[in-house]
Amino acid sequence: MHVAGGEILVHDVVRTADPRRFTHAVALLDDLGPLGEDLRAHGFRVEVLGRKPGLDLRVPARLAALMASWRPDVVHAHQYTPYSYAVMAAAALGPVGRMPKLVFTEHGRHYPDVRRPKRVAFNRTVALPITSRITAVAGFIKACLVDNEGIPAGRIEVLYNGVDAAPFDRPFDRDAVRASLGLEPHHRVVACIARFAPVKDHAMLVRAFARVAPRFPDARLALVGTGPLEDDIRAQVAAAGIADRVIFTGVRRDVPDVLRSIEVFALASVSEGNSVTILEAMLAARPVVATAVGGNPEVVLDGGTGLLSPRGDDAAFAESLAVLLADPARGDAMGRAGRERCLDRFLRERMRAAFARIYEDVVA
Repeated sequence: MHVAGGEILVHDVVRTADPRRFTHAVALLDDLGPLGEDLRAHGFRVEVLGRKPGLDLRVPARLAALMASWRPDVVHAHQYTPYSYAVMAAAALGPVGRMPKLVFTEHGRHYPDVRRPKRVAFNRTVALPITSRITAVAGFIKACLVDNEGIPAGRIEVLYNGVDAAPFDRPFDRDAVRASLGLEPHHRVVACIARFAPVKDHAMLVRAFARVAPRFPDARLALVGTGPLEDDIRAQVAAAGIADRVIFTGVRRDVPDVLRSIEVFALASVSEGNSVTILEAMLAARPVVATAVGGNPEVVLDGGTGLLSPRGDDAAFAESLAVLLADPARGDAMGRAGRERCLDRFLRERMRAAFARIYEDVVA
């Protein structure tokens, strides 16, 4: 439960569930993380199973013991690996009548994504017969589950991620936020909010920004987050000679305010499901420059709420940045259109209500 898109959504679903209808406990395969710590601090039971690399057969045994102890009506597994362990744990409990109802949500896929015959066989013979409901956060993710996991399309419901609009409507001090980032009033800011991980391809974003930086002396790049590749990206920035133009902010707890204080949001991922930070940027009425991967084209209307380009193409990405840096009015119009689209389709209340409906349906 580190600070990342899918983890934030799980945290929010647990924290905001109606306590008169649902009681939540959380089992984590790997690390507690700050979001797990927050759940514990608010009184939720959180267990860490201590998974080792590779297939750790102790995990389904431990998870089965938790299921037997907690006696949940529903076990909701987020991502395929936790789902596979949940299937093994549920099967270990014995007859179907003793099993909890299994719900599986797929948030994202590895890149490149491939079909694994052994996993397809496991899904069809073991997992699917004891799984009550499957959801995917984008049509692209649904197609991946069909093509690479052998799951019938009719078993998968597309349920888009949702974000909370309230933090984007509260008053805030834009000048103070910008000052905390080390920005001057005249700076035009491109921001990326993402973990420094290979899938987010910060290296391509830095190459693209280095291309446009000479054309826009007042442009700055703000990189929000932490992660294993941060030192590598810092070294790349220094080698490109743009260290005075790039700001490393670390993790920020005021993301809605940061997003409302910038000009352009950028995400250079090689793979995405349904990016929470893109949705938040849209709520902040900021235009989005992103790669046309995963669920991004289902969320960002190319030319309408942002600009999309191929993965890994820093020249095309740079041109998209340049278009919006050169034409603030166009960027503002895209941002307004993005906010309206998000309010219409991607709010957390809709996602939360959909999960509540699923839980109650499968139990009934």
